[in-house]
Amino acid sequence: MSLWTAPLLVVSDIHLNHAEDDRSRLLLNLLEGASRSEVEYLVLMGDIFDFCLGSHPYFQKKFSAIGKALEKLVESGTQVIYLEGNHEFKLASLPWKGVQVISEGTHTIRLKSGHTVQMAHGDLIYSHNMYRAFRQLVKSPVVTGIARLLPGAWMDRLATKSSEVSRAQDQYREIEHEKILGAVDAWLEAGSGDFGIFGHFHVPYAEPRRDQRKGGLFSVESWDRPNVLAFRDGAFYRYYFNAEGDKAWQPAEPLVRKLLPGK
Repeated sequence: MSLWTAPLLVVSDIHLNHAEDDRSRLLLNLLEGASRSEVEYLVLMGDIFDFCLGSHPYFQKKFSAIGKALEKLVESGTQVIYLEGNHEFKLASLPWKGVQVISEGTHTIRLKSGHTVQMAHGDLIYSHNMYRAFRQLVKSPVVTGIARLLPGAWMDRLATKSSEVSRAQDQYREIEHEKILGAVDAWLEAGSGDFGIFGHFHVPYAEPRRDQRKGGLFSVESWDRPNVLAFRDGAFYRYYFNAEGDKAWQPAEPLVRKLLPGK
């Protein structure tokens, strides 16, 4: 199956540091390909940038090429939805015409096929209370308003260094798979989606629904290994970029679970 025949494409946790690095160029190529196809929806699941304050002129200029590519995709007829991640702030202030920014909570879409897909950045589904309180603080109007007055280059360097220190500790952190999936199960069952998709955890979950209804749960892996989640004909597929071979997006097998019968 060609990536460009899917009505829904999803990327997450790219963590762009620079506007012209390999990840940025690969994302721009992906957006260019999507603009020449018939993709219904492109969803950016959050943490596309390692740090971005959308209300600051420095970051608006730094990532303007991404914004222009997204605007071109919108003009081609694709609906672009951007769920703000925990590394991103005030993205609704970016001057990107037609890009729908979801700052908080869950968003649900209905494809022309009739399938419904609900989505959220994963930290809004499962996280500890202390983390949630910190997230609310740093995203508050007071903190982001003060940050708007600081030199952008200084904030950029500080945030990049902080991210490097945090990621260096990842190998020592235990991922609580059962707790994460339990929270995601409850989130999907409380919503209206057939499928639930999420990012943040950098783990490629692909699970049947706990309530045995048709659909499933899928998470988007980070771009430490560039990948795209694609939906077509009632199923999700994961594509990885083959950087050493033909430099193309290739589907991974197996991914798609057999759909469970409805109750």
